[in-house]
Amino acid sequence: MSVYQEIDSYKKINVILIFIIMFIFFYCFFLPYLNFGLQSSCEGLPLTYCKSRGLTRAFSQILRLHFHEAIAYNPFSVKIFCFFFFQLIARFLINWIISFPLFKKVLIFDVSISVIFFLFCFYNLILPY
Repeated sequence: MSVYQEIDSYKKINVILIFIIMFIFFYCFFLPYLNFGLQSSCEGLPLTYCKSRGLTRAFSQILRLHFHEAIAYNPFSVKIFCFFFFQLIARFLINWIISFPLFKKVLIFDVSISVIFFLFCFYNLILPY
């Protein structure tokens, strides 16, 4: 596979991730106006057993800049939202600046920063209390 094909494949993956993240944000933003919602499988469980409870509602509040309500739904929501928001911006920027001579360096930097930021933002969801 040539470097040009690798860059093209990388850009396609970034575009797919952009659409997925934007869909998540649009769904969360319009959730209060929709007549349906996905029922959480951990509704009613304590946060100790289900750390992702309330994330959709929390994201909806964050998109409306109601951070206190978001934290009430899920205390980890702001960090997790920041991860997705950072990834959305990063996908746009990387697709815009990526070029042949920088491809390998950008790829290594992107993966490294994304993994480190993922571990930071999802730390509380990964490790038990």
